Amino acid sequence: MTGVRRLVPVLVFCVLVVLSTTAVQGDEGAARAMISQWAGNYETDAFLKEPPIQEELRILLGPEWKHFMQNLTVRGAVDLVGGALSVSGNAPHQGTEEEAIVCVVPGSTTVEAAILSKGAVTVYTRAEQYEYTNRCIKDWITLANSGHVGRFEQPMNVRVVKPAR
Repeated sequence: MTGVRRLVPVLVFCVLVVLSTTAVQGDEGAARAMISQWAGNYETDAFLKEPPIQEELRILLGPEWKHFMQNLTVRGAVDLVGGALSVSGNAPHQGTEEEAIVCVVPGSTTVEAAILSKGAVTVYTRAEQYEYTNRCIKDWITLANSGHVGRFEQPMNVRVVKPAR
């Protein structure tokens, strides 16, 4: 009987490992499927209307929902940035002035958004501190704060080298 008592914790541990591994594999599979479906896709309205995304955005943004959507009027395809699917854009004829982004971590319920308006960036997240927000949000903030200069003009400290052949 003593041997069985010693085995019980080991068996419980093994079952927990198997269950957690299965859950992680399920999340990874869901994440891959989501990336496959959306990365590079121009159906951004459909992406934003995905029930878990739209529901979380509406909760996070509250009364800023309309402002956020106005700031996403002009947008490109769904991007993959820092492991998150993202849609960013600006209000018509107001790039660098009125902008927004949404970042969604595939295979999870993590959705974050940000609005640039009147020179200030507001981040909408469940993270307790800025440092815990997704890199997708932080990279966008860096671009927004620079006026996107680095995207269009070669910085002074950057050189481009092409292969000899």
